[in-house]
Amino acid sequence: MERILLLMTAAGWPDAAEAVRSARENAAAPERLTFGLSLREEPDEEGLTAMQAAGGVQFLCPGTDAWSEVEMLWRGEGFILMGHPAMRFTRHWDMHLLHALRRCRREGWNACVLTGYLPRPADPIDAVYPVAAEGFDAEGRLCFHRGTALRYAVSPLRSAFIHPDFCFASAGFFREMAREGEAHPASPLFLRAHRCKWEAYTLHRPLMQMKWDFPLPTVRVDTDEENQQGSLTRFEKRFSLRFREQKLSAMARQGVFTADLSFPVQPSAAVRLQEAAREVRSRRSRVNPLCVTAFLSHPQPEDSLKEEYMSWFARLARLKNLALLAYADGPSVRQLTAIHPNVLEYKRRYGLPVEEDVPASQALDYVRLCKPFLLAQSREKMLGHSHYIWLDFGYLRYPVYEGASLIWNEVCTDKITMASVEGRPDPSMIVMPQQHVLPLSREITALCQTFRGKNDRLPQEEKLWQELIQAHPDMFRLIELPGRRELLTMVLTSREEEFHAHI
Repeated sequence: MERILLLMTAAGWPDAAEAVRSARENAAAPERLTFGLSLREEPDEEGLTAMQAAGGVQFLCPGTDAWSEVEMLWRGEGFILMGHPAMRFTRHWDMHLLHALRRCRREGWNACVLTGYLPRPADPIDAVYPVAAEGFDAEGRLCFHRGTALRYAVSPLRSAFIHPDFCFASAGFFREMAREGEAHPASPLFLRAHRCKWEAYTLHRPLMQMKWDFPLPTVRVDTDEENQQGSLTRFEKRFSLRFREQKLSAMARQGVFTADLSFPVQPSAAVRLQEAAREVRSRRSRVNPLCVTAFLSHPQPEDSLKEEYMSWFARLARLKNLALLAYADGPSVRQLTAIHPNVLEYKRRYGLPVEEDVPASQALDYVRLCKPFLLAQSREKMLGHSHYIWLDFGYLRYPVYEGASLIWNEVCTDKITMASVEGRPDPSMIVMPQQHVLPLSREITALCQTFRGKNDRLPQEEKLWQELIQAHPDMFRLIELPGRRELLTMVLTSREEEFHAHI
C-alpha cells in the first residue's frame, strides 16, 4: 500500500488536531496515513493522549518549519502531503490525490508535484486555483494571487509556482528541496524545484478546503545568483515572465500557460442534468434582461492585460442562456466580433454627455461613468426587455458551464440592484429595471455637471453611486457579498447547491 505522510507546521497540537482528524476520517485507507507535526509548543498530557489516540502521529518540538525538518519527521513513506492546520478533507481524498499524481506522470514526467490555492468558504465556487504572479511590489519582490479557478478541469494543469501550504509529491521531492534549501537558502521554492527538474501541477479537483488562509509571502529573486545556478533563463522562457525587467505575461498572471488562457473542461453529467432541470423551471419567469458590456482600447485599467480581458469576455459570450450586447471602439470591434456576434461600434455620443473634452488623466473615470448611458442606448436599440444589466467587460473570471441556467428573479426586481463589499457599492454589475434607465441617466448627467463645475473634474464612480444611493434609498437594493464581481453568482447555481463529482 502506498503510504502518505501528512506534514504540518502548527503552534501546538490543538491547532493541528482537527486537520488530522479530518484527514483520517475521510481517507479511503486510513491505515496508509501517518502524521508529522512541527510544533512550537510542547503538548500537555491531554494533548499527548489525544495524539496517541489519533494514531500514527509524531511531532518535533520546538519546531520551526516542516519543510526544513522533513528528514527528522520522515519514516520511509513513499509520498508526502505538506498541509496546513486549516485543511479539511473530502471523502476518499487520499485515493483521488494519488490518482491525480499518476495522471501527471502519464504525461511522460515522473518527477511531478501537485499544488495550488485550495478553496475557502468565502469563495464563490468550489475549485482549486493556480498560484499565479500578481505583480512586483515597490521593492521588486514578486507578489502572488489566485489565478484562474480550475473549475470542471479534466486533469491537473501545469504550474510555474508552488503553494507551500499545499504540496503533494513523492518523498524524494521534499527531501531534495530540504537539501537545496540548506545549500541555497535565498532561492525560492519554485526555482529550486525547477532547477532540480520537478514539474509542478495545479490539482484539478477540490479534494481539500481551507477554513482560513493568509496571503502568500512575497519573494525576492536574485537574478544574478539564480543565473549562476543556470536555470533562471529556462524558467523565464518556459513560463513567460522576466524578473529583472519585472514583466509578466497574461499566462503568468492567470497561472494558465496556454495561448488563449483556457484549458479543457468537462462538467459532470450530474451538473449538466441539474442545469437542464433549472432551465426548464426558469422558463416560467417573465423576467427577460439584456446584459450590456463594453471594451474600449483606451484607456485600459492597469490591473490586468488585454489578453486577460478577452479571455474573461469569452466566458461571458459562451453562456448560451445569456442575452449579451457588447460595445467596442474601432480597433476592437473586429476582435470582439470573432468571439461574440452581438457587437456594436461605440460612439462618443453613447456615453456621458460632456461639453468639453475629458483630459487623459480622467479618461478611465469617464468610461466608468458611462455605464448607465450605455444601458440607455441599449434600451433605445432593443426595446422589450424588463431589465438592462451592466456587466464589466472582465466580470466573469472563472469557468462556467456553457449551458448553465440563469434564474434572474433574485436580482431582477423593481429596484436597482447592486452588490456591496464591506459596505461599499460594487458597480461591476448593475441591474436596472427598464423604467429607471432614462431618469437615472438624466440625474447622473446633472450630478456630473455640478461636480465638474465645482471641482474641475469628474466624480469617482464609487462616490457617485454612494451619493445616488443616499439620495434615493428606496430606489436601490444592495446585497452584501464577500468580494467584487460576485452578484452574478446569485443568478447561477450556488456553490452549496451544485452537484460535484470529484472522481
